[in-house]
Amino acid sequence: MGFVRLVDRLNRFAVISLSAAFAVMTLSIFLQVLVRFVFTAMDIRLSVPWTEELARYLMIWSVFIGGAVAVRTDKLIALEVLIHSLPASLGKALKTGAHLLTMVFFGYLLYLGFEFALNQGGRQTSPVMGIPMLAVYLSMPIGALLGTLNLITLFINVFLKKGDIRFVSMEDEAYESLD
Repeated sequence: MGFVRLVDRLNRFAVISLSAAFAVMTLSIFLQVLVRFVFTAMDIRLSVPWTEELARYLMIWSVFIGGAVAVRTDKLIALEVLIHSLPASLGKALKTGAHLLTMVFFGYLLYLGFEFALNQGGRQTSPVMGIPMLAVYLSMPIGALLGTLNLITLFINVFLKKGDIRFVSMEDEAYESLD
């Protein structure tokens, strides 16, 4: 199905972006530790205040985008033991209800995130790097939108294949494209 392939391509791009963000965060924090402790011990006075701010903003993006990708693979925190201990029909209903509640939550984050980003983000800049805070605030609605798309894709895969929503896992062929 075209929609599922499109969302999986978005997720592949998101995973690559998350990997790059993690690498930049690691290098940024490494540089900060190097400057703060090693260079200071060698009596070399440098200042790199942007490293902490960059790492913080990349972490914010990573949380929202990573959480959205985790939705696609059904790897968010859940009490699976409860779902599996109930009768099959009740377990399916509970897990479906939880996913629908998550969709409502993502809808609220989408609304709230755009509202906040558009009202506050254009007027503020980051204190050290001077970037518009809109670039940071947009992480919430973009993550919520990707999470919503991933939930819809999860439902499509489970219900079109007549699968059991209680047993969605990375081993399913529907998720091989993310590996």
